[in-house]
Amino acid sequence: MKKIFLFCAALVAAININADLPEMTCAQAKQYALDNLQSGETATDSVAVIGYVTKDYSGISRGQQRFSMDDVKGSVETFHCYYANMPAGEAALNVGDKVKVKGLIANYNGGAQFKNGDVDVIIERVTINIDTIPSNVCEVIEEGESLNDQEKTSDYFTVEAVVSSVKTEMNEYGQESFWMVCETNEKELQAYNVVMEDNSAAEVGDRVFVIGKIQKYGTTIELVSGSAKVLEKGQVVVDTLLVNVAQAVAAGRELAQGKTSIDIYVVEGYADSIAFAFSEASQNMSFYMCDDMENPTYDFEAYKVSTTQDVPVGTKVYVMGKLYHYYKAATNEKPEVDLIEISEGKLFFYNPLGIENIVLTEKAQKVVVDGVVYIIRDNKMFNTLGTQVK
Repeated sequence: MKKIFLFCAALVAAININADLPEMTCAQAKQYALDNLQSGETATDSVAVIGYVTKDYSGISRGQQRFSMDDVKGSVETFHCYYANMPAGEAALNVGDKVKVKGLIANYNGGAQFKNGDVDVIIERVTINIDTIPSNVCEVIEEGESLNDQEKTSDYFTVEAVVSSVKTEMNEYGQESFWMVCETNEKELQAYNVVMEDNSAAEVGDRVFVIGKIQKYGTTIELVSGSAKVLEKGQVVVDTLLVNVAQAVAAGRELAQGKTSIDIYVVEGYADSIAFAFSEASQNMSFYMCDDMENPTYDFEAYKVSTTQDVPVGTKVYVMGKLYHYYKAATNEKPEVDLIEISEGKLFFYNPLGIENIVLTEKAQKVVVDGVVYIIRDNKMFNTLGTQVK
């Protein structure tokens, strides 16, 4: 009750109370978070915070942008907007833009932020004279390699090149990520979440024109905060191939680390262990697949595949999508990860390539014995790792 009273008092003291939401400066929002919220705690009433963008961490991704604000132009990061929802049709915010953002104030590690707030009004746009520097893929990569990690240029660069592979297909916001290759040294440049003009998706073999800022992200050189258009369609034929898990892994190993296949695969196998449980809200789940439940390999993952129901361990399924060679180097805390996956594909309980090939689902059953979960399939009992116990 005390915190609710303090919150109301803080709002009354804010710079303005209008018919919409109480408004705060960035400084007032931060002070409220420090005085009235514990670290990790979020307020229960929405407010509007007004300020200037002082740092932009990303362009628009899935309709959201991450940035920091202050009450005056500069580089001070007084209030943080963690993936704020941008108004439809608006370009990404730039440092110097003045905005009003609505949301619930949260105390995050001693700082103040909105998480998934809404950019309500772009009050003022800073005037930016964009100098574009025509370049080729090799020149952009060379420039990017001279940057510090997660540093990006203030200038925009333009590139005309051929798409070598698609990392993520065009989403509902018209954004897509794809790779282009330097012909002299075979190094790759990624166009990351660029907005596709004319809502036309880029495919492997297409000649494209890309404009964006150069960013170094780990070992990857990217063009970000930009747009692209397809200049000429390629002639690459995409096949849909039916394979078992072992064949999918073999095909995936032919891909370079971080690369996605051109062809679409339908992988037949058994769910042998669950990585992320079925989400009713997201309608997806992640699990490992194998050809033989008695000999699971854990080197192929169906990652966030769409499904309307939970898939018990031991169930025979078909997963459809493009293969991806996922690699993450070892750290002091975690071992190396090197596996093949279908990321954000579709799950079927039958062969989707033709009705004549429909296979009845081999349903598995979960049982609990002495507090331990087991799987029964074909009158055999397995533990959740797929090892037969009876």
